[in-house]
Amino acid sequence: MIKFTKTVKNLFQMAVAVLLLASCDSRAKFVGLEEAPTKFQETNLEFKIESSTQVIDQLDLDRNYSYLAFQVRKADGNYLPDLTAADFTVSENNVGFNKFKFYKNTYEMNQVVDIVFTVDVTGSMTSTIESAKARLINFVYKSREVGYHTRMCVVTFGDYTIKKCDRFYDNNPKDPTTWKQVEELISELSKLKALSGANDPGGRDFNENSMRALIDASASPWQPNNQRFAILVTDDGFLYSPGNSGDVGDLAPKYTQVLKALQDSKMKVFAATPSLAGYNKKFGKELGIVEASGGEWFKFSDLLSGKVTLDSILGRILNHVNTTFVVEYTVEDQPGLDPALPVDKRVNQIKLKNPALGEIVNVVLKSNLPNGRQEYPKEFKLSDKELNEETLQVEVNQQPTKEYEIKAKKTLVFKQAPPAKAKIKVSYEIDDPKESIRFEPIRIPINTPLDQLEVILNDFKADKSYYSIENVEGRYYVLNLLDSIFAPEAPFRVKKWKKLSVKISLKK
Repeated sequence: MIKFTKTVKNLFQMAVAVLLLASCDSRAKFVGLEEAPTKFQETNLEFKIESSTQVIDQLDLDRNYSYLAFQVRKADGNYLPDLTAADFTVSENNVGFNKFKFYKNTYEMNQVVDIVFTVDVTGSMTSTIESAKARLINFVYKSREVGYHTRMCVVTFGDYTIKKCDRFYDNNPKDPTTWKQVEELISELSKLKALSGANDPGGRDFNENSMRALIDASASPWQPNNQRFAILVTDDGFLYSPGNSGDVGDLAPKYTQVLKALQDSKMKVFAATPSLAGYNKKFGKELGIVEASGGEWFKFSDLLSGKVTLDSILGRILNHVNTTFVVEYTVEDQPGLDPALPVDKRVNQIKLKNPALGEIVNVVLKSNLPNGRQEYPKEFKLSDKELNEETLQVEVNQQPTKEYEIKAKKTLVFKQAPPAKAKIKVSYEIDDPKESIRFEPIRIPINTPLDQLEVILNDFKADKSYYSIENVEGRYYVLNLLDSIFAPEAPFRVKKWKKLSVKISLKK
């Protein structure tokens, strides 16, 4: 317990301590020497065990906005161009929901298309690249004319990736300022050429590292909800580990690494390649990259002969865009869904009410929070001191609740986390009464006969083992109550009565 001394300095320190004990209670005031009492008067005071009140604001975390894209493949292999929300049901982790927005074509979706042109630039590709450059530049102009918003970049490779996609060039027909980026893109495409002689990146082995180039393309700086495509053009097979790593060793990826990169990036591969396992056929038990990514395959020799052109490949990409349907929803708005789950723990299922319409394919889930939203806190530490649990009262948004427990007599733990931005109001008493009774200084005139002084606490007479009296510079006395009044053997029953009445008088 804090005691008074005979110096003003220590008196000031005592007053500060009293204020802290009182939790900034406005009744506790500094006592100046000029306020010294001059004549003893009987004193009757009552100090109550005070409740503490806290208002806690629950966090306001980012909401989990999700984007579920899919296509419907008809029996003839083409994709259904039109669908309504009434034609299908959607669920996540076996929980059905219907609070979503549905878009059925690129114009309603205002969809942006990201395309990474991933091209083999070894010497054998010279004539193909020269033709491809003109076709790509033509596509850039035409897509802008018809209103498609595209972003494009280039990846080149041989036995290793020569140029990675560090940025996309934006071609937005609704934004005239992007024309400068279009010009930059055309300049970039114009520089594209096959390398020959000593500069040929093909090396001494027979295959190229197209799979490593696809992994690098998958790491491009995509926008979160844009549709993602890679156009892979090569006239050769691919290096892989183990078994066919050629001269590049570990730079040749494992096939499973390629599949994981495609899955993580949600990038569809449109490949103009030879017909080989891993491209358009299974690689062992694994799907080829085209089928695994939901893309399309074109025979490279058809590209050489003109039977297939880059225009037709780009047209197929736009067909995918136009036949892609999108369900947008906020996970928090769907009862039973968990917004804290990462994307790879969320299993979506779309079912057509009329199976004759076709087969649901190329389902892609994206989220602004791919790793899931962090959990809203359920635990709130209220005090460093133990609480009297019987006195605890809790409200959430002004509604009383009992859906909680107390951990270690200091921490409030809700059964379910309060919602975003909830106001949590808590009141309680500290279990130890000496920590919750708020005292004020008790001054006594300097001319008081102290041997005649009588102190009554909660109707019980207190001897000097329960209080002390200090002289303040000969001006007055201060009676200081000691911590012993709260001891279990003390007779004053402070905790039970939740108060301490103090009567100071002179013996009659």
